[in-house]
Amino acid sequence: MARLLKNTEISTPSTAIRLPIGSSAVRPDQPVNGQLRFNTSTSKIEMYFANVWNSVAKIGTVNIEEDVFTTANATVQYGPMSYSYEAGQEANVQIYVGGVHQLPGTNYQFQGNTFVLINPSNGTAGQTISVFHNFNSTDAA
Repeated sequence: MARLLKNTEISTPSTAIRLPIGSSAVRPDQPVNGQLRFNTSTSKIEMYFANVWNSVAKIGTVNIEEDVFTTANATVQYGPMSYSYEAGQEANVQIYVGGVHQLPGTNYQFQGNTFVLINPSNGTAGQTISVFHNFNSTDAA
């Protein structure tokens, strides 16, 4: 017997819905884009989209990590950082020079486990550079 919700608002605080539950080995045989389920192998909610199962939720605590550097005259490349990045992975990182947020592509670029400052918005020598990592991690501790 199937139960369907159509145009139903679930608004009481004590109400919840339960997703289908199963391991990676028992995923649907013919999945359809948009399907949701809780994967007991990974302990994460996943959604089938673009013909692949993708984790869509963080379970637990994701640790934000910080690397600290100090600006120096004529130095534009800093590192090594705790993680390596390529262009397009800017969502993983926030960089501040002297407390001023730097814009990716405008103020810095990644080169593996180093970054290059380009026209830093606060480029005085002796300023603290704080590099915060893991903002889009789906790996929880």
